[in-house]
Amino acid sequence: MFQSFYTGLSGMLSFSKSLDTVSNNIANMNTPGFRGADSFYQSLSQGSGEQTGAGVQISGLGFRFSNGEMRQTGNNTDLAINGAGFFTLLKGDQTYFSRAGQFSFDDKGILIERSSGAAVAVLNDGGQPGVLDLSGLKQNPATPTTKLTFNGNLSKAATSAHEIKGLIVYNKIGEEVKLDLKLEKDAVVPDAWKVTVTNSSGVTLHQGEIRFGPDGTPMNLYSSIQFNLTDSYGGESALSLNFGSAGDFSKTTSLAAGTTHSLKAKVEDGAAAGTLVDVTFDELGTVKLQYSNGVSKNGPVLALMEIANKSSLQHVDGSIFTLSNKSDAQLGKAGQPGFGKISAKSLELSNVDLSREFADMIVIQRGYQASSKIMNVANQLLDQLFENTRGR
Repeated sequence: MFQSFYTGLSGMLSFSKSLDTVSNNIANMNTPGFRGADSFYQSLSQGSGEQTGAGVQISGLGFRFSNGEMRQTGNNTDLAINGAGFFTLLKGDQTYFSRAGQFSFDDKGILIERSSGAAVAVLNDGGQPGVLDLSGLKQNPATPTTKLTFNGNLSKAATSAHEIKGLIVYNKIGEEVKLDLKLEKDAVVPDAWKVTVTNSSGVTLHQGEIRFGPDGTPMNLYSSIQFNLTDSYGGESALSLNFGSAGDFSKTTSLAAGTTHSLKAKVEDGAAAGTLVDVTFDELGTVKLQYSNGVSKNGPVLALMEIANKSSLQHVDGSIFTLSNKSDAQLGKAGQPGFGKISAKSLELSNVDLSREFADMIVIQRGYQASSKIMNVANQLLDQLFENTRGR
């Protein structure tokens, strides 16, 4: 009879702890990356030979790892995994896992998880998790212009020269140079055009010649012009004017089609030095770097982990887990088989189902009431026993 007191009390204590779990689930129903939990009950024994139990206790928590709702935030460093996988976090010599993608760059240029301060891992050159550090990527060096391409027609029937003005190119140290081109028919050589290149000050930088075959396409040995751009320190970089090739009518032609020229030029490359102005991520987890000079570069790729046995994940804090058995982890990246894709500018909320939590609360409440009733009945039986021992 006395054991029933302790059995009922153990039920009340266990159900109250289970209610703590449910209340924590509900409180975090909008917390990014939060995984709902369930309390595990364990029966207590009085020892070998005893036929009745000794009550119940909470043996631990089991986490639910189904995906939560996606919500757009508009922040470049907010990321969510649409599918399987965990973000990999590095802090000291520890590796952590999370579905919460609330990331930001610290003052050192390292991408971190906001709540823990752990660094978000990317795949390094060796294919292993490493820190995403932008400190060495904040500047983009100047790249010289190496090629101009042309398409259109130089009319053989036209009487005037053709001019292309205001082409912006860059020399070796990234200085901007404006070029003007003048193309005029050679008075001596048939189907030949003299090309004069000047800068914005009218200084002639180079003169050359292109020639066309009977079909109106460039002759192979006379289809391009090369010269050097000189910078203010005397350095030189090669620049090629490419007009096409023999038999290619998609580039430059010289045909008697109309009396006006339609030739246009395109600067294919080159840029001044630039600074990092924007960092984004694509659906495969690739870091996209945008610089002030218009250059875009791909950075490293986010390192994802998929856990085969999710019961080996141990809760650390907030939405962060660690792994008791590292052999259960598979390293990969978004888009690979077994891994989801990255939803940029979005967060995954918790996977808590409010209707399920309400149902659990009802069960807990009934269990708690029943356990308290056991204590009440046991107390009444003891009262009756004491009354009987008094001889009443």
